[in-house]
Amino acid sequence: MWVLSLSKGLLKVFNARYAAFSFTKNHVILDVLPAWAKEISRFTNRRISGSKPAEDLKKLILESGGKWYSIVDNNSKSYASLSLLNEKHCKQVTLNDIKPDKTLRPRFSKNEKASMKVLQLKMEELISDGKASKIKTSYKKLAKIYHPDVGGDAEKFKRLNEAHQQMLLWSENPQFTSRKALLDCWSYDGSTNKWSPPL
Repeated sequence: MWVLSLSKGLLKVFNARYAAFSFTKNHVILDVLPAWAKEISRFTNRRISGSKPAEDLKKLILESGGKWYSIVDNNSKSYASLSLLNEKHCKQVTLNDIKPDKTLRPRFSKNEKASMKVLQLKMEELISDGKASKIKTSYKKLAKIYHPDVGGDAEKFKRLNEAHQQMLLWSENPQFTSRKALLDCWSYDGSTNKWSPPL
């Protein structure tokens, strides 16, 4: 996180509206979209064998910042920013690649999470429509196994009934959290000056 915080200085200099940080086995990548531009600039640096992505990102930020300062010595700050961003334009990267989407995720209490486990429900099943029917279907399937009349465990069946009731109550008034984020890379939003972890 501290390296991402360090990057905020560079992103402010570029007047970044959005940015995204990702890495591969061989490179660290910082994509930047300035508030005044339509094209994204991609800053990359080779990974150093045995180093962590954060260390490689730090090196990328410091080198880019150093280059920006060397341009400022003879020019204005805005010229230095424009010059560096133009040099790194990357037409292959689109706005959708770095603009974080607002995603909804179900929010559960500790008891609701335990009930999900008992009912063997997955998070994805509770995002879509028909939550209650998915909860009932899962309950019926497991009731056939745990019901005492078919040789099942009475205590497990009791827990299954409690979990079923708990999740049906949740489905009547589901709680969600929302956040802006990208899949598999950190995202920066200039309006909040914050980095968000990957989905």
